[in-house]
Amino acid sequence: MIMKYVLITILFIVAMNSMAINVKTLGAKGDGKQDDAPFINAAIEKALLLGEDLFLPAGVYKCDAFTHYDKLIKMNQYGIKKIKIYGEEGTKITTSKSSGCIFYIYYKSADVVIDKIFFENTHGITDDQTNAIQLFGTTENAIENLTIQNCRFEGFSTAISAQGVQGLVIQNNIFESPKGHDNAQEGSAPAVYIWLADNLNGQCFDVFICNNTASGFSGTDITKTITKRPMDGFVYGVGYRVTMEGNLTKHFGEEHMLFQPHNTLITSDYPILITRNKFYLKVPVGSMKDGAPLISNCGVRADCNAVTIFDNDFFDYTNAVLILPYDYPSLSQHSYNVSVNRFFSHATTIYHIREAIKIQGSLINLTSNIKVSNNYILIKDLQLKSTRAAIAIYNCESVSLDHNHIVGTNINEAGFTLSGITTTNCFRVENLFNEVRIQK
Repeated sequence: MIMKYVLITILFIVAMNSMAINVKTLGAKGDGKQDDAPFINAAIEKALLLGEDLFLPAGVYKCDAFTHYDKLIKMNQYGIKKIKIYGEEGTKITTSKSSGCIFYIYYKSADVVIDKIFFENTHGITDDQTNAIQLFGTTENAIENLTIQNCRFEGFSTAISAQGVQGLVIQNNIFESPKGHDNAQEGSAPAVYIWLADNLNGQCFDVFICNNTASGFSGTDITKTITKRPMDGFVYGVGYRVTMEGNLTKHFGEEHMLFQPHNTLITSDYPILITRNKFYLKVPVGSMKDGAPLISNCGVRADCNAVTIFDNDFFDYTNAVLILPYDYPSLSQHSYNVSVNRFFSHATTIYHIREAIKIQGSLINLTSNIKVSNNYILIKDLQLKSTRAAIAIYNCESVSLDHNHIVGTNINEAGFTLSGITTTNCFRVENLFNEVRIQK
């Protein structure tokens, strides 16, 4: 009976793959030697013509021949519809190009799925951005309903770059960087895995980034790298209705997730939800930045409106949650809910412990409608480097602080002070049922 089920499963897989265009039938070898970029492009053209999916059997598909400027695999400029591009266990697309991207998708593409492909870039330090997948839609010709799932990304300065997308799902992927910031540009652009753009050409609406694992340094010894730095972060940019759920992030040098105010639809209130994520904020031992030890980190920074940070775990933080409309004094920012999260400080004398939650509006435009409730904050076994509070709120109005639990044990204040909750230049503050227990 077991053999019967196995046979049925094998026949189903064979039948499923037979309904797709196999890149090897169009000349791709997947041997890691031949440049397969032109053959994969030919297979895509055939799949689009016949309305079929595209299958990449197990193999190493070397792609170093640009087919269109700095693009290796270029989708039809008039948009592709209802196609799945997928591999299987052992399917890898690899490149050594120090600029450009592998997959370039643009102009009204719709219902595209990229599944089960290992994307690898082996370039050294570069001043240019490198992408595994670049999504280039526009406001009038947006990419719709694109899914990237069950893939692995390694060695890119920015694995996925997106603009002009309506409906983007990035789920169950692995993002790694065995060389840390050596994979990335050393200019002003951050080295992040997912970059959501907002400009006059296009925006990113309805983005779901869920159940991914991301490491800013996945090697064994960061001191053996040139830059001695982990990647900067996991997700960066601007999005309209974004959900970050169930992700695990570790070993980044800056904010693991950073969301900026909207650039084009400035007064809009499309929500950001950050929930059920696990942030491991300890930086790799020996990490350096600008010639000095890297001794700070941050889990989430979100300066746009309507942000909910709910039911997350932050381990080994110096800053865990930063909300800083202070940096945008011309904007009237509002509606932040930081609730039911758990914060655990790093037990070391090296890090400079800062706030678990810091919300700072501007003196010109007070930030309004703040709720911080039911958070658990544990701070232990460390020496203060400056006076700090576990929760600090500045320049805000309509603030609710409710049922937060702050526990500090074995704190060496070293002439400084650790307090529970502080509010400065805040109005209409409701402070109820908070528990603060700090022991020196």
